[in-house]
Amino acid sequence: MELINRIAKQYYKISLWLIFGLTVIVLLVMQYFQETKLVNALVISALFSLVTSIAYIQSWKAVAKRSPSTLGKFYIAASALRMFAALLVVVIAMVILRGDRTALLGFAGMFVGFYLVMLAYDCIYFAHIE
Repeated sequence: MELINRIAKQYYKISLWLIFGLTVIVLLVMQYFQETKLVNALVISALFSLVTSIAYIQSWKAVAKRSPSTLGKFYIAASALRMFAALLVVVIAMVILRGDRTALLGFAGMFVGFYLVMLAYDCIYFAHIE
């Protein structure tokens, strides 16, 4: 139990720093190019990453404590759920931004960037843990 809590705490810490770092980098790039139209996209991307990371590790803790033999299935199911949630967010953005192609491409690029970084982090972190 203590090991599971330590793994979860470490995951929280690293994912929070990773999201914070990505957000700061994007903000610096936006400031350099004087592009402030994508601030909403940045907020949505960062919040999505934060919420899904919290939900992911809370679910992982529950599965690891109750039924560690099913963690393989959990990784697949949780990744699929995160992918569908991301797809839903992008579709909603497409509906809202349907008239502004530039804003939509900027949002999609930023959102996919955050998504892929967090996906790579999850894969590397849990491959190391397992």
